Amino acid sequence: MSDTTTTEPRPASEPLPVPGPLPATRRHHAVARRIGMTPEQFVIAVGIMFALAVAALDSTVVSTAMPTIIGNLGGLNEYGWVFSAYLLASTVTVPLYSRLADMYGRKPVFLTGLGLFVGGSMLCGAAGSMFTLILFRTIQGLGAGAVQPISFTILGDVFESEQRAKIQGLFSGVWGAAAVIGPAVGSIITTTIGWRWVFFVNAPVGIVAAFLIGRYLHEHVEHHRHRLDLAGAGILTAGLVGLLFAATEGGQLWGWTSPLTLGLVAAALVLIVAFVTFERRIAEPLIDLSLIGVPVIAAGLAIGGLSGVVMFSLSTYVPPLIQGVLAGNALEAGVAVAAMSIGWPFGSIVGGRALLRFGARPVVLVGMAMLVAGTLIVTQAERPGTLSGGLMVAAAGEAVTGLGMGLSATVILVMVQAAVPWQRRAVATGLVQFSRTIGGAVGVGLLGGIVTASVGSSSAAILDPIGRNYIPAAQLASMQSALSSGLEWVFVIVAVDAMLVAAVALRFMPAVRIERRGG
Repeated sequence: MSDTTTTEPRPASEPLPVPGPLPATRRHHAVARRIGMTPEQFVIAVGIMFALAVAALDSTVVSTAMPTIIGNLGGLNEYGWVFSAYLLASTVTVPLYSRLADMYGRKPVFLTGLGLFVGGSMLCGAAGSMFTLILFRTIQGLGAGAVQPISFTILGDVFESEQRAKIQGLFSGVWGAAAVIGPAVGSIITTTIGWRWVFFVNAPVGIVAAFLIGRYLHEHVEHHRHRLDLAGAGILTAGLVGLLFAATEGGQLWGWTSPLTLGLVAAALVLIVAFVTFERRIAEPLIDLSLIGVPVIAAGLAIGGLSGVVMFSLSTYVPPLIQGVLAGNALEAGVAVAAMSIGWPFGSIVGGRALLRFGARPVVLVGMAMLVAGTLIVTQAERPGTLSGGLMVAAAGEAVTGLGMGLSATVILVMVQAAVPWQRRAVATGLVQFSRTIGGAVGVGLLGGIVTASVGSSSAAILDPIGRNYIPAAQLASMQSALSSGLEWVFVIVAVDAMLVAAVALRFMPAVRIERRGG
């Protein structure tokens, strides 16, 4: 008998087998019937919702608190790395976790990732410097690389395509709920018991998710021999780290046009090309490049990568606009960021149902048009000149962008999962997440370099609502002007990226549909 395992292939429409009835209560049965699920599907879905809530709470709560954290610990020039390190770690591990999930089953990979995420959160709460915070955020990211993609892979196993299209808004609604709760929670925690507790809040939610999935998700596996592509993972990681370091630190350390900066960029690109070449030559690659030959997957990955720049960059750089340039507080910064997560589930609900009626292409194109509109609105957030006016404009832009992301992301995920057999679903789902997070990691890193070049580290204190009261008025105005200039360029570049992704969708998104059963 071979010494490793892989999950047995199963038709896309067949629910995940659960040996024996689950101990669901009568109430669970009643709720499940009301929303069109079996009791087994309902219990697993609740566990997935808690898992998604962990990631959503981390996004909204931490983004709200980050300006205050930077103000306390110092180092505005490291601001981008707090997010980029997390995104980089979660990005490069997605293909590895996806491959493991197809080999050994979804549950052990999911629980391992969730454990790393919660453990990293606890360490972040204990961080005493920017260096340790970035290090512990990296550990968080190592876990996040499994939580979200494997969550959606489990949903792909449990629900058939038409079901997923109809109920996707239910799961996206978790992000909306976290968006409403997160900023308030983050602000209250930050201003009362301290910013460290914004990381500790992940623990109880993660424990509930681990219990439900660990207790109620059952998988049937068979033993087969496989080999992990650790060499490919190493090459990809080295290439991405080199690219991000050149973008965020090269300009400050050596200058943008220095031989060292340009050489590092060239070396990173060579490593990425080498990774692609290597993946084409091995039997079991980290990333199955043959999937790119499927038109809907190729289009989905291109759209995901470019839209990831928009999604993560707005979440990262709108808070310093509100809290630094416009002199708002953590709650007000969180309100602006939350608007995207509130708009997303509405777009997801509409997108899933519109997919069944109109097909994928028109829904994605509408979503991309909203992405362009939302980012253009954000570029005007500094124009009113007041906190209330800037906050309203920024929140409106984030909300419209979230609607567009909800429309397009839901459709792309459902169509990609429908385009592959069961045994390749985790890898295909992971690729969707990979494309979005790699776009976000590179985008946040590059834009962080622009902010650092414009501002420098001396302006970090203006992000602290208390600390900036001790800065002389003339110096404070100069700091705010420098930060405003850097962020203005950031939002213009994000808007240009949104136009580019809309053009890609118009050119490459195929006209595909979900087969409906029984009308």
